[in-house]
Amino acid sequence: MFKGLTREKVAHLLQKNAILIGFLIIVVFLAIFTKTFFTFNNLFLILKQVSCIGITTVAMAMLIIMGCIDLSVGSVMAVSGVFGALMVSNANPDWLKFGSSFGVDPAVIAMISGILMGTLFGVFNGLIISKGKIPPFIVTLGSMTIARGLAYILSQGMPVAKLLDSFNSIGSGAIVLSEQSNLQISNTVFFYIAVVLLIDFILKKRRFGRYIYAVGGNEVAALAAGVNVDAVKFKAYVLSGTLVGLAGILSVSRLNSAPPAFGNAYELDAIAGCIIGGISFNGGIGSVWSSVIGALIIVIIQQGMDMLDVQTFYQQIVKGVIIISAVLIDRNRRV
Repeated sequence: MFKGLTREKVAHLLQKNAILIGFLIIVVFLAIFTKTFFTFNNLFLILKQVSCIGITTVAMAMLIIMGCIDLSVGSVMAVSGVFGALMVSNANPDWLKFGSSFGVDPAVIAMISGILMGTLFGVFNGLIISKGKIPPFIVTLGSMTIARGLAYILSQGMPVAKLLDSFNSIGSGAIVLSEQSNLQISNTVFFYIAVVLLIDFILKKRRFGRYIYAVGGNEVAALAAGVNVDAVKFKAYVLSGTLVGLAGILSVSRLNSAPPAFGNAYELDAIAGCIIGGISFNGGIGSVWSSVIGALIIVIIQQGMDMLDVQTFYQQIVKGVIIISAVLIDRNRRV
């Protein structure tokens, strides 16, 4: 059965699947040492928690595969959520009047407005990076500050509250599987699944997706092969911004409030999810499903440590160690 398996082959298999093996070890550990981890309610709760940050991680994954990055995603989530929430806030009658002036449910206007805000920041980042030839790290660091400042200006430094029920139901609503056992699947999970399937289709089946891998693998070679690198980068950032805007709207509708400080350090979780999931930071390698695994690992680790009463400070240390370990594994795998 194991004929032909040498020590080198076993070591290679273990190294190739190290992330998956580590994920299974974490799951088994939590299943043994916590009483509620493997309950249906908890598993559905994990899906609910992973959905919004998962959408942001998918957006980040697309950019990292392309050899780029976006440090503004957390701030863009905040300003998108705040802008959309203003349209449905009873505490802001002028904004609410504007949101109600289109003849449709203000929740629809709020959702479109938030997504458009994310798209605008995607356009901004994409234009500066592709046409200005400025490194993505610098551009998105600047847009991170701009977006956060705009979120505070729009909200006047206060959480946007008293949101309409029709808007809150977008993120906090759920499909009931069993009333007796209170099993529910959050609406945000279905949005997450739709985003994963869409981006996976684009990356695998569309020319634009193949160009993303080509640019990430070797930008000079892609340019020599006739790929319009600037256009690919611009489109990728616009699509990423749109997804982040959607994540911002879903998040604030789930929270029933839009604080301007929301989304702080979410970019770190998104990057961590990509790297932990096995997406190469050098670009050209990875998939949407890698980001799904990474986001799940991040959420499960956080929830597991909460169940084990591990303080937040220690959680940050554990997360940092896991990120560094994932990068080392990725580097050794490609040597």
